[in-house]
Amino acid sequence: MSLSTLLSELFSESETTTDTPDTAAQSGDGVRSVTVVHECRDCGTNVSAGTTECPTCESDAIVTHSID
Repeated sequence: MSLSTLLSELFSESETTTDTPDTAAQSGDGVRSVTVVHECRDCGTNVSAGTTECPTCESDAIVTHSID
């Protein structure tokens, strides 16, 4: 089977629905869930909350992102 045939079959069978952030982030009780990510701005390593220096590249450029 050629790659183009395989891709055509995969995409023709896939559904085209997407979740909007409002519906995807709702829990059963109607409260929005928020994910918080802490990462190094220089190398992108995820770190735990309260980390002041990246264990991978030793940068102190740690940022926090809230994802709804």
